[in-house]
Amino acid sequence: MVSVTSYLASLMVFSIVLISIVSGKMGMTVAKLSHQNDLAIDLVTCDTAKGCNPYSGDTDCNTKLPVLCKQIDKSPRPAYAMTCTDHAMPKEFYCGWTMGYIATTPKVAASTFSTIGDVDAYCADAFGPGWVTAEFHDSRYIPGMNGATCANAQWTQWGAS
Repeated sequence: MVSVTSYLASLMVFSIVLISIVSGKMGMTVAKLSHQNDLAIDLVTCDTAKGCNPYSGDTDCNTKLPVLCKQIDKSPRPAYAMTCTDHAMPKEFYCGWTMGYIATTPKVAASTFSTIGDVDAYCADAFGPGWVTAEFHDSRYIPGMNGATCANAQWTQWGAS
């Protein structure tokens, strides 16, 4: 197993498939938008170039792509700037904090998995105990957070479970 921090600092994969068990044949693809070296964080977002659809999927599950995995340790949000824009929700929603680490697996066809539990096990096999599949609604936000506002010691673990 490679160290967690090295994965966070060196995430180089640009397309990740998230399994949509409900649709059965399509998964959601996200893309790495940016990396902030000073904070060792990555911003991943819905891959709008592919017509991202978090509810019915946008990528055939027979396509081999990495799986985006997460390990939540309830880390406080670093003081990153909000670079997202408002849509149906406030911009903070789209630049939320995952409260931990993300990493990608080797490429695999999502159709090889039967349940989200199978994908979670794949993440755990790749990175170790506590790693599970990342999901579209994972990030947390506090209205008004930006830069140092609601960061580090000010982070309240909103919605953490």
